[in-house]
Amino acid sequence: MALLTLKDVGKIYVSDGNVAVGIRGVNLSFDRGEFVAVTGKSGSGKSTLLNVISGMDSYEEGELCIEGQSTSHYLQPEWEEYREKYISFIFQDYNIIDSFTVLQNVELALMHIEDTRERRARAMELIGRVGLSSHVRQKGSKLSGGQKQRTVIARALAKDSPIILADEPTGNLDSATSKEIIALLREVSKDKLVIVVTHNFEELSQVATRHIRIFDGAVESDHAVRSIEATSSASGSDPSPNGGKDLKKELIRQVKNGLTLGKTIFTAKPKLSVFLCLLMIVGTLGIFMMTTFCGSAMDLFDPHYMFNHIDGRVVVTTQSGKALTEDEVARLAGELGATDYLRFDVLLDEGSTIRIVLPTGNKDERDRSVRAAYTYGKSYGDRIVGRYPQANDEVLLYLPIYLQPYVGKDTLLIDTVRAGSMDLRVVGVKYYYDNNKTAECLFTEEGFRTATAIYYLLNNSSNSLSLTLSPKNGMGSQRIEVGTVTPSFDMPADKIYIDSSVFHARVKELERRGTDYDVTLDFIANYRKYNYQYGDDFTAMTFQRTFTKADLTAQKPSYHASTQDSVMISDELLRQMAEEVLSDSYKQASLFFANDKEAHKAAQRLQDAGYIAVPSDTTYEPDAFSVILGLLGSLMMAFLWGLGIVFLAFFINLCSARTLGAFKGDMAIMRSMGISVKVIRIAMYVRMLISLIPAFILAVLTAILIFTTPKLNEYFVYLYAWQYALIFIGMLALTVRITYKQIRKLFGESVKKSLKGGAAE
Repeated sequence: MALLTLKDVGKIYVSDGNVAVGIRGVNLSFDRGEFVAVTGKSGSGKSTLLNVISGMDSYEEGELCIEGQSTSHYLQPEWEEYREKYISFIFQDYNIIDSFTVLQNVELALMHIEDTRERRARAMELIGRVGLSSHVRQKGSKLSGGQKQRTVIARALAKDSPIILADEPTGNLDSATSKEIIALLREVSKDKLVIVVTHNFEELSQVATRHIRIFDGAVESDHAVRSIEATSSASGSDPSPNGGKDLKKELIRQVKNGLTLGKTIFTAKPKLSVFLCLLMIVGTLGIFMMTTFCGSAMDLFDPHYMFNHIDGRVVVTTQSGKALTEDEVARLAGELGATDYLRFDVLLDEGSTIRIVLPTGNKDERDRSVRAAYTYGKSYGDRIVGRYPQANDEVLLYLPIYLQPYVGKDTLLIDTVRAGSMDLRVVGVKYYYDNNKTAECLFTEEGFRTATAIYYLLNNSSNSLSLTLSPKNGMGSQRIEVGTVTPSFDMPADKIYIDSSVFHARVKELERRGTDYDVTLDFIANYRKYNYQYGDDFTAMTFQRTFTKADLTAQKPSYHASTQDSVMISDELLRQMAEEVLSDSYKQASLFFANDKEAHKAAQRLQDAGYIAVPSDTTYEPDAFSVILGLLGSLMMAFLWGLGIVFLAFFINLCSARTLGAFKGDMAIMRSMGISVKVIRIAMYVRMLISLIPAFILAVLTAILIFTTPKLNEYFVYLYAWQYALIFIGMLALTVRITYKQIRKLFGESVKKSLKGGAAE
């Protein structure tokens, strides 16, 4: 069976309404071991015949058979595989890949060799045989015409295909080199079919076994020059595409070759690769910046917790609505194995805005404020600035890093902070980078109770304070209205300081008369109290305390919550007053367990015992108005984010599309060599994906820089790992999509049309 057979093959070209015959009625048969010389005048159809045999050009008439198998039904993918298996082509106009070195051009044809060291050794051997050992690392663009031709010949020989087609292979070589190349072709033709198109048959007369003359697109003559050596005509393989291949191994081989080729393509054009890397950096950083600016679009998906979620916290109350007692909460904590409990937990869910008062002379004259949750008993590790609080008026602040320049990096720059109506001494600070988190104000346990008392008693405008001045000489008592009660952390429990001009004026009058006196403090707290008959109802509790003249301090104490026209009492007395009200009205308490899992178990046991118990990770659905408002805001942010992504995608696609021209010819050369289209596709994806690596690295470094730099941290929404994953996956998808479109353009036309100088003769 002949290796290659042409039966009445014809090729017709149609251009601008004109019809031209390339070849017509060609009947030829070829076998292994033949060295065929094809001659004819310019334009006679010699090159067209080679293009049809190689599958780079289609045929409209007749049939081309490879090892007896018809190819008339072949589509582009089948022709690609046909060239991969059967054809090596030596072009008249070189078709060398200019950006590849001599070695890379030759290794390109040796992808069937899996061992890279064996591949390199074979390439070096062939380069030496064509006399280019000294130009191994030279790029194709730097070679002379003759050197390019020798490189192409070495590349064709490297592929080791059954059929070698050569179009004027010695046209650009000197006579001595031409003889060497022809001898080399003759040597390999012993077990292959070599078909050489030439204008000078004399050059091949000593080696050719057959001479075919083409005239006006038809075979004018075909005669044997000398006999050929006997050779096996059976290839031992299935000539159909994919015939006899282990598909799994073939896929692995294609992936490996695609990775190798992709890296080679990327490094072969450094300027273009740098441009692509910069383009990907712009795209990735652009998406990163837009995501941080539009981060609030994700707020819609944040859970709405019923209480401030603290791992292991359970909020408990009675089903009747009656306030729990301290003893009852302590008993429940012991029975359930709680690690801690808090009878009055109102501040765990309220918190406050703390105002950082900047020291005089600070460049930033604005005081800084941040919303902070109140807490106690927590540990932030050892790496803090300062120390943990020890006194009731001391706090440690847990703050976002952007406040570091105002609070202090290695030493504290501030002494106090205003939290609600309290001035608290700052003794320590710990910073965090996640600016989505809520700041925290850490008290001692007693300090937390004082803060609770201040929040519950002193933030209620309906509460009232008055003083009754009672002379001991029998004169009538005088009632004096005073603005507020103010806690003083260094005031003894049995002392008070009265800051009231009206009070002091009347005291001076009594002292002029030599009259002693007592002062009665009346603080009326209005609050809701559970009533068994009517449910919740407003009620009032009056705290009354009488102080003698000796109990009044004349020296204003160094307090931390000053208000004019006030009575300053100790924080201990204020806690006692608050706990009386809270015990009568506050209905819930918190129990703390090791984790949320234990909290859920404890909550179930409490419910079984007749209590209402809710783990703090329990969520609720907000009202419809809040949902709609949040949805509109999130949709607006999402729209802006999407608009930015579309713009970046368009920009990247537009810029990267301009690089297609640099690869179109290279891809066509690879296809003409029979390199699998799948391998080339993989290589194109690899090339683009490699260009993403610097972008991803720079994005991570930029994120680290932004969120660890105090002055930048405030202005960008902190992103989490899953958001970076979305950014990177988004860029990957965008890159794959752009590459897919580029590949469709690259492979959307025939090889011959894509090749430079591909005009038919």
